[in-house]
Amino acid sequence: MPVLNARRSALLFWSAMDAFYICFVLFSSLRRGAIPLWTDLDDALTNMRNWGGGLEVMIWLGLAIQLSVVVSCVLFYRGGRSAIYFAAVQIPFRALFIVPSVSILLMVPTLIAGLSNWVWACLLVASELAKALSLWWLRRGGMRQ
Repeated sequence: MPVLNARRSALLFWSAMDAFYICFVLFSSLRRGAIPLWTDLDDALTNMRNWGGGLEVMIWLGLAIQLSVVVSCVLFYRGGRSAIYFAAVQIPFRALFIVPSVSILLMVPTLIAGLSNWVWACLLVASELAKALSLWWLRRGGMRQ
């Protein structure tokens, strides 16, 4: 049985976090009777048409970050160096669109009633910092194989 090294474990951890996020989004949509991604996109674009504002580009960027999580999940699982660069580019967009890298954090508001928005924001920032540090470590060689 092969032994996982620290580098491969880190890559698999981030792949698992992305897979958890994908499942969370899918099951949350299905639970409320929506078509995953499509219903949210349609509702958001309808609201923009009704309210105006011209921020449709934000809706499309939000969809792009949602879809990019699938790509990063696969890249991390495959273990290529491209996963590190792809994920690094994702970090500011994940923070902007509240897509935490440590996706288990999405469960925190349901477990802790009355969670402060400041605490939630700090957890989101900590999630992204943890990922950034691990990407930096992986980029530098991550305990060379």
